[in-house]
Amino acid sequence: MKEFKILAIDGGGIKGLYSATILRLLEEKLQQEHGPETRVVDYFDLICGTSTGGLIALGLSLRVPMATICSFYEDEGPGIFPNPDSKAAFLRQTLLSGKYSDGPLKAALQKIFGDKKLGESHCLLCIPSFDFTNGTYAVFRYDHSEGNLNRHNKIPYIDIALATSAAPTYFPLAQIGEENNTQYVDGGVWANNPALVGLIEAMRYFVGEGKAFQKLRILSVASLNIGMKKEPLARRERSFRHWVKDLFELGLIGQSEFCDYFLHTLTQNSGFPLDYTRIPSHVISGEHASYISLDNAGEKSLALMKQLGTDMAYKYGAKPEVQAFFQHPKLYRTR
Repeated sequence: MKEFKILAIDGGGIKGLYSATILRLLEEKLQQEHGPETRVVDYFDLICGTSTGGLIALGLSLRVPMATICSFYEDEGPGIFPNPDSKAAFLRQTLLSGKYSDGPLKAALQKIFGDKKLGESHCLLCIPSFDFTNGTYAVFRYDHSEGNLNRHNKIPYIDIALATSAAPTYFPLAQIGEENNTQYVDGGVWANNPALVGLIEAMRYFVGEGKAFQKLRILSVASLNIGMKKEPLARRERSFRHWVKDLFELGLIGQSEFCDYFLHTLTQNSGFPLDYTRIPSHVISGEHASYISLDNAGEKSLALMKQLGTDMAYKYGAKPEVQAFFQHPKLYRTR
């Protein structure tokens, strides 16, 4: 029975370091067993990622080492998210142009992706965004023959990375010339956990009766879920001023958690040949939650995210349901 394997990576801003650390340690284990050139992408037919998870997915698809992707967050994060708690940042986010410029993010992405285009990917890709111009969801996909697709392979990686991560009130809208200057916002507004996007892509084109694969496996990697532990007893009367720092993040968390629930339920109650595994958020204390957010790239925050990611990688990396994804390399080849 041929298996089609999907890796799905949640969005979460700088908290992507948590997800990246988990994947780095899984990759290092593979390298110990199979050699230093081994990459996570060698084991997944399709990789899906939203927002910061999309940046990780795009890097994986070009065989960028996970150690390099982790360094991207540590080295570039403070420049991408400078002074998140300053009054000036708050005023920009609530009244002016958005909390941050996308210039530092674009410069950092240039170092990773250069002038690469989506057609150079080493795996199938699904990168959710939202088409702000036309008011509808969007998914940037590797143009595969199964779907007779011919649309996205010429789009630069950098443009797709900006489109999936243009978080409302944090960054400007992204604009893609190859898409008739269509403007995009962060894919997390509808698909922060992109596992369901991957499921639909697989069911439509690759897995099932009359298709090339007979079974589907999905490995979903969460971001850190801080919930509302910042305030054990939050004030009930909250204006936009009180909500602005949490509203978008709560939407991301809610969408991710429901998608996880949906897929677990589907696995248990449908006849479709699906195995779904989720590496969840680490449970964090109220104290730790107070300095972890979408845009806190401070030294203390980064160190904690690395530690929590390391703990989760060791806890879940040894589980049989995770090891099953790495028993044999992927079967679908894009190049």
